[in-house]
Order: sequence, then structure tokens, then C-alpha cells
Amino acid sequence: MTDMFDISGGRLPDDLRALDEELSALRYEERPSFVPELRAELARVWAGESIRTGSTLRRHLAAAALAAVFLGSASVPAARASFVRLIGAFTPEPEAAQVQSPVQPLPPGPEAAAAPEADVDEPEVIAAPSVSVEATGDVAAPVMMVPSPPIVPEMLDREAAEAMLQAAYPESLQRRGIGGIVRVRMWVDDTGRASDASVSESSGVGELDRIARLVAPSFRFMPGLQEGRPVGTWIEFPVLFEPDPERVDRVLGPVVDPMSLPTVDRSEWWHLSEPLDLATLARSPRTDRIEANEITIAERGLVAALEDPSVVETFGPAVAILRGVAPESVTPTEWRAAVGAALDDAIARGAETPASLLALGRIRLRQGVRTEARGLFERGLQIALSGPDATGAWVVGELHYERGRLVQDNWRASTGVGRVRSEAFSAASCAAARSSGGAGTGFASVERLIAWNYLCPGELGDVFAAGFEPHEGRASADLTLMMASYRAAIEAYPGHVGANTDFLVTLAGDGRWEDVLRGALRFTRVSDGHPNGLLLAGIALQRLERSTEAAEHFEAALERMDPALADRLADVGFLLRVEDRYRYRSLPALERRAWEVDFWARKDRNARTEVNERRVEHLSRTAYAHLALGGVYGDAGEVWVRFGGPKHVHVVDGGSGRLTEFWDYGSGPDITFVRWASGAEADLTPEGRAYVDDLGRVFSPE
Repeated sequence: MTDMFDISGGRLPDDLRALDEELSALRYEERPSFVPELRAELARVWAGESIRTGSTLRRHLAAAALAAVFLGSASVPAARASFVRLIGAFTPEPEAAQVQSPVQPLPPGPEAAAAPEADVDEPEVIAAPSVSVEATGDVAAPVMMVPSPPIVPEMLDREAAEAMLQAAYPESLQRRGIGGIVRVRMWVDDTGRASDASVSESSGVGELDRIARLVAPSFRFMPGLQEGRPVGTWIEFPVLFEPDPERVDRVLGPVVDPMSLPTVDRSEWWHLSEPLDLATLARSPRTDRIEANEITIAERGLVAALEDPSVVETFGPAVAILRGVAPESVTPTEWRAAVGAALDDAIARGAETPASLLALGRIRLRQGVRTEARGLFERGLQIALSGPDATGAWVVGELHYERGRLVQDNWRASTGVGRVRSEAFSAASCAAARSSGGAGTGFASVERLIAWNYLCPGELGDVFAAGFEPHEGRASADLTLMMASYRAAIEAYPGHVGANTDFLVTLAGDGRWEDVLRGALRFTRVSDGHPNGLLLAGIALQRLERSTEAAEHFEAALERMDPALADRLADVGFLLRVEDRYRYRSLPALERRAWEVDFWARKDRNARTEVNERRVEHLSRTAYAHLALGGVYGDAGEVWVRFGGPKHVHVVDGGSGRLTEFWDYGSGPDITFVRWASGAEADLTPEGRAYVDDLGRVFSPE
């Protein structure tokens, strides 16, 4: 190990030399990586102490102490089972250890909570100096008295803590070989009680993060000490979850890649053999009837996995379990926990089926464990596509679709997202916008961009043109995988509503209207008239300037959908002034229809044609808002219905998972929205809302 610690003198001090000999003699029969891990950790701390203090003696002591912690508390397991370890010593955050007054104890407050994140490579605590006064003749001179470094909290029973974490380590994750390191941060008060645990660095597996955060407050400590008195402090520590490699299920092959599956020839997949006749479509789509037969097959697979019929009798019906949605008569959280446990048991017995994995994946999604959910969907696909054809087309289509939706969230978080370089402002001027936020990072803050947008919109356009820098991400790869997953779902189950809709909406966002039209007509044919297929065909026809045909498809869709949804799509409220909007929407249905007839008669651009082109355009916008923007009545839907689609959109990463969108309509300020990175729904910023309301008071949209 001497080569790792290139110290002056060419040899290790006696204490470390003895430790090095002990490590060299250690036989690692169960985990070959164990000793190299210790050596690497010792080397890391040695180097870190050298940089931090330059004290040879301190380096000796710190390295020896850390190695002792590892050898004493993380020894080689006697048997190769899955295990959980608290890695290394508990580390106080710099500036976080605080001496507490016995009269006025200091609880964890905003100042403590805002302490900088701890780094396990930096065990040193920077304590605030105290000041005393020493008399020197007639003048009292202040003398800085630096208190001794605090002693960090010590766990009373490390083995018990690790046992609690081990007991909570899900069997389903262990069997799939899923582990990771979670960095946990929490407050240990001057009595040794822990609280306010949070995850400062994720393992990438939501369920492991959740377990570490929930179990950690149960740990008990000897409190930290400073100047001999107990103190409260924030500490950070990593928790290692490692599955037993002997128990990982290796029967199945690698994750299924939908792009490797056989595909239908493009001409057959996209084109109809004969034109679609709307008059021959059923008034009630037969998709639901087809699904009923397929769901019966899926229910059998679910019951076969559970084995115990009482689970379905108690928590069913089976279709509710398949969809991962609790019946209205029960508490959703408790229902998910109970059903999830039963499905986990099936996996532990090796009795899982594609249907049960679909159900558990959907439950995990609603519990926020997205990584595990994706693994469950992919495992279900592996079983379905490698075994006999007894799964049913609906389950296979749903598994592909759910995986595609998870990839879509990643795609939304990265597509078109970027930042604006601060240097781009040097060639522009906006005297009214005084903010220079973000200059220290090299990129403009969102606040600065919004200020320029509403004060100097023309200049901001130049700034975007000169300084917008897209992130380098996985957007293209995610888009490819997402679309391949949706296509695989459609090929497995041609009438799949969600996969068809999301696939075609994505093409619409790229302006591929001919492809959207062909795909929508095919979707309409195989689903025997599903409203979404008719709406998408109508949108494409309107964009291709075929308004008469578009009107026919919109009318057919309105006839076949839920009356409440049809009413929302026909709503003209956003085209009215505010005072008229409230009066219109408070009218009974028949009077509203009369209002609409009169309204559209006044808006007809060409009375010589049979179709009212402006009304068709309105239905095209409301249909798109419904299918792509989260609904007609949301903020993004309102703007789209009133003004149509923007000419261009810039998406700026504001940090913390929030994106700010600048919708450019060609003149005046952009309309600004904020949304979560993986979400589809966008809300107007306060400035955007004020601007849109001002526009409504000035004129009525055409």
C-alpha cells in the first residue's frame, strides 16, 4: 500500500504499517472486492487529509481511525446473503455542529436545515470561534479562542440499525439484483435522538431511498460533544444495499428492446386498404367489448399468480388490481400497500405472471417508485415474449405502453431544454431590466429572462438567437425508445387507445400531418370509431387545409364521446371577453347551444362555403389541448385555444426539476409557463397570467 501513500521518508509510520500488514493478510473468501474497497477508502482519506491540513500526524490518525471503523463494523460477511451496511463513520456537516445551551436548546430550524450538504470525504468540522478579552495595559485586546473540534455522534447499536434496514429491503428488488447507495442526512439532538431524515443523494432506486429515509430516525446515538457538552448536529452517512448474487433470478434474458421485435410492414401498418367511411362506423366503439375479452384472459393470469382467491375477493375486482386503481370504497394508500404485498409474495414464490407484474408495476408507479415500476414492466415483457402464447394481446400491449410512458417522462424532461449564456446579453440592452441574475454561473437566470421578455421582448429575441444553448442529453434516444415502445404496443394490440393517441400526438408535435392522418384513420378503423382517432384525423385534416373533411370527423367524434367532454370541446368561453365568459358558462345547455350558433355565425369567414372554417379551427385547437396539453381548461389549453400554437418555444432549465417555457407568437412578449420536467401540464407564470388577462381585456381572439 506504500505506493498509494507517497509520503516523505518512503515508509509508512508504525501504526499504519501494522494496519497495512493486517489488510494484506486478510483472506476474502466471500466478497473479493471487500479488501480492495478498504484499501481504496484508506487511500482516499489519506489523500484528503493531506490536502486539507498538511499535518502528517493528523493523516496517520485519521486514516487509522477510518480503517478501524471499517474493520470493526463492516467485516466480511460470514455468508453471502444480501446485506445492508452503514458505510464508514457518521460525518457532521461543516458549520452544522452547534453547541446547545442547557437553558435554551437549539432545535433544527431553517438555518440548520439550510446547512450545506455534507461530504463524507470531509470529516472536519469548522466551528465558529469564540472571543475573549485579555487586558494589555489600559487597552483590552480581543483574543480569538477556537474551541476544540466536536466529537461526532456515535451509534449505540450499529448491528440493530443494519438489521432494521435489512428487514425492510424488498425481496422483489433483491431477486432482480437491484441495490445501491443512499446518502441520508438527519438531525441528531443533544439527547441522541434522530429526526428530520432526508435523502441528500439518491441511489437511483426510489424504494431504497424511501426505506433509508423512513428507517433512519429509529437509530439511536450517543450525542455529539463539544467542549465536553452534548450538542445537536446534522450528520450525513451512506447506506449500502447489496443483493445476494446467488439469489438473483437469472432465468430470463436481458431487458426486451422493442426495436428488436418483428414489425409489420410500413405500408400495411399505416395505410388502409380502402377509404374510411364514417357512416359505417358503430355509434358505440367496439374497443371496450374487445378489451373485455382480453381482460378476462389477464384476470386469469393475475389469479394464477396470487394463488389465494381471497385476495381478489377482498381487494378486487380483478380489473381494479390490473389497472392499479383502488376501488372507491377503500383507502387508496392502504389498498396499494396490501395488494402490493400480496403481489410481492407471488414474485418471492416465483409465481409471477405478466398480468401480476403489470398490476404491481402500476401500483409502484402510484407509490412513486418509478425505477422499480419500469423493471416490473420489462420483466413482464420478458416472460410474455419468451413463453407460450397464453398471456393475451392486451397485457402485452399494456406492458409496452407503460414502459413507453415512463420513457416519455424522461423525454419531456430533456427535449428542447437548454440555458442562455450570459454573454449573449452583452450585445443587447434593456435599461428597464436591471437584474443580472445568474451572471456568476455563466448562464442567465430565469428571472432575468422573464424580466427582459416583458420589458424588452424584441431584445430578448436577439438574446435567445445568440445565446440559447441546448442541453446535451438523451432526448433523441429517449424519443426513439418511446416511439418504438408505443409502436410495439400497437402491433401487439392494434386498438390500444393510449399507445395510438400518444404515438400520433408526438408526430403532430413534429408537424408530420400526413403521417398523423394515415395513422389516425387506421386507428379509427381498428377501433371501430374511437373518438380519439376521429379527433386526431380532424386535427390533421384541418392543418392540411381540408376543413370540410375535418368538420365531418369532428362531428363524428363529438357524437361518440361522453357528453361532458363534448361540451368542453365545443366551449367558446375562452374566445369571449371575461364578463361574457362567465355569463355564457352559467347558461343551461340548450341556451348555450343557441349562443354558440349565433357566435359562430358572426365569425364565419366565408359564408359561401358549407362549413364554418373558424369553428372547425376552434375544434381543432380544443381537440389538441384535450389530447396533448392536459385538458381544455388548463392554462396551456386556454392559451392554445385562444391564440393557436406558438411559432416557436424555448424551454429553459430553472433547476429543481422546473422548466420555464417561452411561447413565441411573433410579436410582443412571449407567453411564459412553468412546468415540472417530466409533466405535460404547464401553468402560466404570474407575469404570463397578467399578460394573457391584459390581452383578453383589449381584444377578443380571432
